[in-house]
Amino acid sequence: MPDRVKTNLNKTIKSKFRFVVLNDATFEEKFSLVLSRTNVWVFLSTVAFVLIVLTASAIIYTPLKYYIPGFGDYNYRSQIIALSLRTDSLESLLLAKNLKIGSVENILNGNIDSMSNIDKATKPITTDKNTAPEVASEQELQLRKEVEDIERFSINYRKDSKNDVRTILNEYNFLSPVAGIPTDDFNSNTEHFGIDIAAKTDEPVKATLDGVVIATTFDVETGYSIFVQHKDNLISVYKHNNKLFKSNGNFVKCGDVIAAVGNSGTLSTGPHLHFEIWHQGKPLNPKDFIVF
Repeated sequence: MPDRVKTNLNKTIKSKFRFVVLNDATFEEKFSLVLSRTNVWVFLSTVAFVLIVLTASAIIYTPLKYYIPGFGDYNYRSQIIALSLRTDSLESLLLAKNLKIGSVENILNGNIDSMSNIDKATKPITTDKNTAPEVASEQELQLRKEVEDIERFSINYRKDSKNDVRTILNEYNFLSPVAGIPTDDFNSNTEHFGIDIAAKTDEPVKATLDGVVIATTFDVETGYSIFVQHKDNLISVYKHNNKLFKSNGNFVKCGDVIAAVGNSGTLSTGPHLHFEIWHQGKPLNPKDFIVF
């Protein structure tokens, strides 16, 4: 019995049929095709497989996938979030750089003195205009007189300090910023507002006075540069460095290593330090105050 069922099944599968196309008016045979159930099943399976492969390829490898709801939305969202965060970071960095440049310009122009807040240990005392001033005692008056006499006859008293730059700067003990040989002097006519000191690569660059780092920048022409604000609206500038060891806001003492000599920037032709001194927005010749 099983053999008979198997034989009938094989005959059914292998049975052939003729597919004929006839002219309805003349009954003329136009086209005929001999088919079996096996051939039809293989043909339909092949067509379905090809369609599935083509559809999947179109969805995966073409932008068509973004038109399918839910497909590719995660990648889009992650990309948008990453771009948004990067934009915020760039905006914050640009704002900080603009503020830094504005602060440096104000200091170079003599509009502000960044060391004023450091020198003040206490806040100024404000009084009401309607409050009567306290009367000084005899001891206070005597002390004031003694101080005035000391200032009047002291050789170190700077009565004309606001007008005489040399009087101010001669009271400072400037330190040579690097051990080397001066190669190019100060020349305001050629806009060379400092001196060049040839030195070995990575030679320590030291702060010439106590101060606060107000800017650390990189410029295509001057390379790695660091700006230090000192008292009396005095600024020292160190350019063409190989490395910077201090950042904005760091307080440095005279002799602290703040950078390393390098050859950075297109204007540099060899390892050296370009050193500048500015006072109230005006460049000064460092050789007038420092022995190199």
